[in-house]
Amino acid sequence: MYLFLSDFHFGLGTPEAQARRRQDFFACLDHYADRLEALCINGDLFDFWFEWKRVILKDHFSILCKLKGIADRGAAIHYLAGNHDFALSRFLQDEIGAQIHRDEHVFETGGRRFYLQHGDGLAPADWGYRLLKRLFRSRFNQKLYSLLHPDFALEFAHLCSRTSRNHSSRRWDVDGWAYREAARAKIHQGFDYVIYSHTHEPLLEPLGRGVYVNTGDWLKHNSYAVWEDGVMTLKYWGMPWMERSQEEGYSKRQVGTG
Repeated sequence: MYLFLSDFHFGLGTPEAQARRRQDFFACLDHYADRLEALCINGDLFDFWFEWKRVILKDHFSILCKLKGIADRGAAIHYLAGNHDFALSRFLQDEIGAQIHRDEHVFETGGRRFYLQHGDGLAPADWGYRLLKRLFRSRFNQKLYSLLHPDFALEFAHLCSRTSRNHSSRRWDVDGWAYREAARAKIHQGFDYVIYSHTHEPLLEPLGRGVYVNTGDWLKHNSYAVWEDGVMTLKYWGMPWMERSQEEGYSKRQVGTG
């Protein structure tokens, strides 16, 4: 089975809130561990991620150890860059065993084609962010950023994170129209499942011959998607009555922030 989740934003919130989120995350991973083929993290696992030459953020040590254990048991880990944790580098690949995807991830299994992308910048109103995205993801600019002392760099990153969150809360595409149309276009290209995240709005909706899924978030919804035995299901950890499968179709949407 394949597990798709996103938008935990570890590093955001009080220590108590993060501990609860981490506990739920670990419990979810343990629940599926025996039959997990692939874990697909569709961006923003961390509210900020950066790798210096000899420095790794200590607050995320237990999460990194958990991911390492999953990889050691033989499950594939696919980590897609989000808008908060886009500076993915060699550590996650070499030491944890994750496969890094800086933009999109396309694969086929069980006769079905999958398209994954975090989804930041899809809305037409995000044209300004798309320019910033190119700036932030520049290898040269990231090299300059690595010269900053981590303590100072973290404070600056948290400031940028708050700015991004405030922008997202004012997103014009509150009904998900741009994401739905982007998914429809990918399905028209031949994909069976299109999975976006970023909006923090859990959604499973059949579109023509395919299915669009938004994995939601773990700040409010504890939502994620499972593909098993040829069926995609949108699930809510701790709330099984909220589940929606592709046979049941459209799921109730709850607008959040990215």
